[in-house]
Order: sequence, then C-alpha cells, then structure tokens
Amino acid sequence: MMVADHPKTMDTPITPSGEIIAEDVSYADFLEQFLDQAVEWVDGKVIQLSPITRSHNAISGFLLVLFENYLAYGKIAGHTFLAPMVMKLSADSPGRSPDIQIILPENPAKIEGSQISGVPDLVVEIVSPGSHRRDRVEKFNEYEKGGVKEYWIIDPVRKETLFYQLNESGEYDHIFVPNGEYYQSKVLDKLVIAVDIFWQEPLPNALEIAEMVQAMLKDETE
Repeated sequence: MMVADHPKTMDTPITPSGEIIAEDVSYADFLEQFLDQAVEWVDGKVIQLSPITRSHNAISGFLLVLFENYLAYGKIAGHTFLAPMVMKLSADSPGRSPDIQIILPENPAKIEGSQISGVPDLVVEIVSPGSHRRDRVEKFNEYEKGGVKEYWIIDPVRKETLFYQLNESGEYDHIFVPNGEYYQSKVLDKLVIAVDIFWQEPLPNALEIAEMVQAMLKDETE
C-alpha cells in the first residue's frame, strides 16, 4: 500500500453533473419535497441521481453488512447510513446523498431525521455509468474541502477501487493498492479488505462477512 498523487482540488466552480429536475429550490424546500427521491441538492438545483445497477446494489449491500458487523463486533457505537440519507457538510455546501456514510461515536455531526448536519468519518460512493465526474471530481473536491477523513470510490464499471485519506494539511492522499493486495482503513483501523473482493461473484454472504470481521477483530472478540 502506497500513497500516490491525487487529483488537484478545483478552485473554480463547476456546473453539477446529472439531470437537473428542478431549479431555484431552497434547501428547506428540498428537504420537505424531495427526500423520497434519489436526488441531491446543489446550489438550488435538484439533481437526479443515476439509476442503481445490479452490481451497484450488490456492492452497497456487501459494504453495509461489512460495516455493521465491524461496528457490532468491535463494540463501536457508530452509525452506518445508506442513500437517500442526506449529508450537509456545512451551511454553504451541497446536500449530497452518499451511497454509504459512517458516523463514529466521537463525531459531533448531528443526525436529524433524514439528514446529517456535519462531516461523516468515512464516505463510500459506488460509481454508476452516469456518475464518474460527480464521484471523482465534484464530490472528491467537496469531501476533501469539507474534511471527510476517508473517501472510497468503488467503480464496478472500470473494476477500480480508489481510497483517499485526509492528511494533516487537509488534502487527500491517494492510497494506492494494487489488485491482489489489501487496503487498511484509517478511520476503522482494524478493517483490512482485499481490493478485488468487490468484483467477486457472488460477493461474500452475511455469514462469510461475519467471519471476515471476526478475524479482523480477533483480539476484541476473544
């Protein structure tokens, strides 16, 4: 595992990608009118998210069970949320709906109904055919600037995994892990995962995931 170069944060505003289904919508109106839909809010625009594919759904389910088991077996009183839980990093940031976000016990973020006000510890985005720019550029910049400690991009289209960890300068280090090797999380410090497990068919089932996590946390579960 090594630190590689990462994309440079863009200083100039960029037009949000995706289909705009409404404009001039306040964030308060967005929370009231659109939360039952797969959408995000960016500068008054409501953006329709890409449809969920079979592989996207499978990876999301796998990660949910993995993270939930890790928190449970590790006796960590954290929370794992799936989309469409809205995340608002700051007062002037977009209202995003990450595929997965994790809030650890010491995190001061507020969980209020269908939104999180504050900065999750770890965010995962699973790339859909229409979300490459959104996940790799727009959200990368927002999450880095907002202070998300760890960001995973799982791309089933390209069969690529990208892992970023926030350094002391507030920038993301790209933790490069070749196929066949293992990634170790910084936020969940005992979580170690093979980077090519996401392309396995079928993905590990609930029992296999539980056994994986117990092996990671062997000292805590004995």
